[in-house]
Order: sequence, then C-alpha cells, then structure tokens
Amino acid sequence: MAAIWPNRQRRHRALPRYFAASLRHFHVPNGGVRVALNTDGEIAAVAVWDPPGRWDHSTLTTVRALPDLLPALQTRALAAAKVRHTLDLHHPHEPEHWYLANIGTTQNFRGQGYAARLITDELTSNPGIHAYLVCTLESNITYYKQFGFQRAEPFSLPTGRRPSMWPMAINM
Repeated sequence: MAAIWPNRQRRHRALPRYFAASLRHFHVPNGGVRVALNTDGEIAAVAVWDPPGRWDHSTLTTVRALPDLLPALQTRALAAAKVRHTLDLHHPHEPEHWYLANIGTTQNFRGQGYAARLITDELTSNPGIHAYLVCTLESNITYYKQFGFQRAEPFSLPTGRRPSMWPMAINM
C-alpha cells in the first residue's frame, strides 16, 4: 500500500475507507472473507480469499466501486490503477486457484496465531488446493513457506520506490 500512498499518515487515513470499499465491492460478494475472533468475540484477524475464477474483477464491478474508492484514493487513483495493472499482469490464470488477496491482524492480537489459523483453515478445508498470494515484504516469505507456499520470481511495482513483490503459490 506504500506504493499507492507513500506518505504514511495519508496511507493510514485512507486505508479504512479503501478496505471498506474493496471488501464491499470485490470480496464480500464472492464469499471469501474469513474472520478470526478472540475469546471476547473481538475481530483479531481477517483473511480475504477470492475463490477460484473470482480474483479478476470486471470493469463494470470496478466502475461501480469508484464512488466508494475515489474518496480514499483521491490524487493516488492513477498510482492505484498502475499497481492493480502490474499485479494483474503477474497473476497466473491457470490453474484456477484461491487467491489470498489480503490478510491482516489487529495490532493488539499480532503474533498470537490468528492469521496463521485463517490460512491453515482455508488450506485444510480444501485438500489439494491451488492457492496464490503476493508477499509484499521479503521478511514474510518464510512465514508463508510454513504453509506450503513456494516463491516465484519477484517483480517490482511501477510506482513510488518501485517496491519488490514476491508471488507465492501452492500446487501451481
């Protein structure tokens, strides 16, 4: 997300609205959003899995999402479009697969295994699953490898400091 919003303060202000719009328009309708709750029923982690054949969102869906996305993107809409285009260029089309679009843990619950449980639950409930993700931090490659993801050739995003991305997949 730093490639879209290089300024950390702007990024932190924009992300709640951006994620709300993204979830509402692209992910919740596909049924792939998973939530881990703590013992008090608070949201501890969220995994956004796009089911096979549902990761590539139509132009019409994107246009319908713009009224909700643009207030978050503001002057960064072109940067976001370039990032999306680059991610799509590197995304495999075959075999059909689950796409881990986003995963995150609430600050208070990091390091307690909530995200790991969401990944493990999805992978074990779909034996022989084909899965794909883009790792945005080199330091997280080892984390995803523990679930069976294998790293592919990295690529760079076209904006900001041109950060590297590490595609990872299972059974692909």
